[in-house]
Amino acid sequence: MDSLSSTTKHSLLVAVTVAGVLYIIGQYIASQPLRIQQEVEANREITVSGTAEVSAIPDIASITLGVTTGPQPSAERALALLTQRFNSVVASLEKLNVAEEDIKATNVSLNPEYDFVDGERRLRGYTASESVRVKLRDLENAGRVLAAATGEGVNQVSGLSFEIDDPAELEAQAQEEAIEDAQSKADRLAKALGTNLGEVKSFTASGGSQPPTPIFARAQLENVALDEGPPLPAGSQDVISTVTITYSLR
Repeated sequence: MDSLSSTTKHSLLVAVTVAGVLYIIGQYIASQPLRIQQEVEANREITVSGTAEVSAIPDIASITLGVTTGPQPSAERALALLTQRFNSVVASLEKLNVAEEDIKATNVSLNPEYDFVDGERRLRGYTASESVRVKLRDLENAGRVLAAATGEGVNQVSGLSFEIDDPAELEAQAQEEAIEDAQSKADRLAKALGTNLGEVKSFTASGGSQPPTPIFARAQLENVALDEGPPLPAGSQDVISTVTITYSLR
């Protein structure tokens, strides 16, 4: 009797287990159409890119001005001469309304120089140099600033570039136009596919103002004072934005 009871219990357990497995399989099979439909709907999407370019006239210029003393009898004399000349340069810039915060030192150096005579190295003197990066906010005044600086001792001029001082507004405009470009493309594609655009599923943006292109002309001046600076046309600068948008389709 106990043996029969044990066998019956085992059979019932097997039956329940099999029924459970069949139920799970049945639920899985029943859910397949819905799952497949959901996957199809999830994959109904398009990705488009839009680009826009906005041009503007630069409103500032940057230029590097340098003073070098040439060999002096001592390091102290070289530094004193450099200080004297640079004080005069800065004063001339400030007279032409260049703000102190727009004059930034980029390099200061003091180096011994030697001559070689009969195979021996002999100290010729010490040369001191200093360079500043100057931001010019009045472009019409740029030529006069250059002329005044060279008249006060600047003997190295390099790295002229033009920039947009605050490109944020132009960058926002370019991005808005890039989004409009992408939306227009998406609308056309959806219409061609016989569907409608749904919600935005992802969005990325890149770009911005293009870095200024320096004018790599370099002048090494010796005892030259310019009566009038050269013309410095600013040209234009581009702000570019590119966006990528993924839309669902419905």
